[in-house]
Amino acid sequence: MIYLTGDCHGDFGRFAKRERMRLPYFLQPKDYVIVCGDLGLLWAKDKTFTYDLKWLLGLPFKLLWVQGNHENYAMIAEYPLEWWNGGKVRHIARDKIILLERGQVFTIEGKRFFTFGGASSHDIQGGILDRDSPTYDKEKKRAIRSGLPYRVRNVSWWEQELPTQEELQEGRDNLEKVGYLVDYVITHCMAGSMQDQLFDSAVWEYDDSTCEKDILNQYFDELEEKLQYQCWFCGHYHVNHRLDEKHRILYKDIVRLDDFR
Repeated sequence: MIYLTGDCHGDFGRFAKRERMRLPYFLQPKDYVIVCGDLGLLWAKDKTFTYDLKWLLGLPFKLLWVQGNHENYAMIAEYPLEWWNGGKVRHIARDKIILLERGQVFTIEGKRFFTFGGASSHDIQGGILDRDSPTYDKEKKRAIRSGLPYRVRNVSWWEQELPTQEELQEGRDNLEKVGYLVDYVITHCMAGSMQDQLFDSAVWEYDDSTCEKDILNQYFDELEEKLQYQCWFCGHYHVNHRLDEKHRILYKDIVRLDDFR
């Protein structure tokens, strides 16, 4: 069985036994849980990472995920690319915690998935600071005084959060091979047109002024015109909401894939 959830940001409490017991289904060792980006496991090489990795390895299911914008992409790159179920992956823990790379088509339990992680960080109103800059200390103090959220390049923000042109084309090429026909789409953000619908909905309570459409939103708009699928799942927006019959935004909910056929 396959299940899905949204952003964790390093908080894995929803997977604890007491929380799993509240679910209307029982997660088993043969099951998969797919996280739609911002897993937050790979963030820093510290005691937290060591503890979280060991704890996640003890869970009674396999964990799959796509990249979010709040991921340590340098740390991710240290894990080699491998081939798994039809596409490129990185085994964070062999056959237990697996990153599904961008622009890939996987066959999992007889279902075809297109995966494409990444998104723009919007909590950067205070700027993206560079520790190698001679004015770093001054800029950091200014950002702190402003009270606005800021990020530090290659410490809490990585430019790889958005894809390269090569990654975008690889996605197109892989979809061409399957005639732009898949069962499910797993991403972190969503098409610009769908994002607009979310911002216009009653469930959206955040400031959308910083959420300008980027190259990835535009790419997904392109795919929406060609791609045939049953349901598109994403995270990123920190709401649990079924936007329409074919688009499901996930945050802390854990849902069963078979409920979206």
